[in-house]
Amino acid sequence: MVNANVMALLAHGSINYEGVPGGTPELTAEDVAGALGMGNLPREAYLLGLLKYAGDKTVLHELDTLVQKYVIGVGVKEKWREPWPNEKKRSLMFFKQFARLMINEIVDENICKSCNGTGIYQRSKMTRKCNCTNGKKALSKLKQAKFCNINHQAWNERWYERYSHCLKQIHAWHASVIFHLINHI
Repeated sequence: MVNANVMALLAHGSINYEGVPGGTPELTAEDVAGALGMGNLPREAYLLGLLKYAGDKTVLHELDTLVQKYVIGVGVKEKWREPWPNEKKRSLMFFKQFARLMINEIVDENICKSCNGTGIYQRSKMTRKCNCTNGKKALSKLKQAKFCNINHQAWNERWYERYSHCLKQIHAWHASVIFHLINHI
C-alpha cells in the first residue's frame, strides 16, 4: 500500500489524507525529477516521466522528436509505405501527429470528459453512471484518424494496428518510469 500512496503523491495538487496534519504532499516536482535522474532509464522514458509526473512541458519537443524517430524506425524495419509517398512534408506531419497521439494517450490517461474521471455523470439534478470505463474513455478510431489528419478508412485498415503496435513500446517506457519511481522515492 505504501507504493500506491507514493504514486498518489505524484499527482499535481493531490491531498494527503494520511497522517495527522494532512494537507498537501511534501513530494515536489523537483523530487520526482531528481528520482528520475538517478536511474538508468532510456531517454524517452526519462522525458515521459518528466512530462507526466513532474509537469515539465519543456521536454515535450524532444520527446516528440524521439517518439517520432522510434515510429519511423519501426516503419522502416517493417517496410511500411508512407501515407502520402509523393508528399514528404505531409507524411512527416502525419508521423509527428501519430507520435503525439501516443504521448497524449499516456500523459492524459484518456480521462473521460463527460464525468471528469469520476465515472458518475452529473448534470443539474440528474445523476447516473457514465458510459465510460472507470472514468477513462479512449479516443474513438475516428477521432484518432482526425487527429492524425488521415482518412478514417485508411486508419482502420492500416494505421490503427501499427499505432497499437508502437503504443506498446510507449507503455513499456511508462511502466519502467513507474517501477523506477516506486523504487527511488
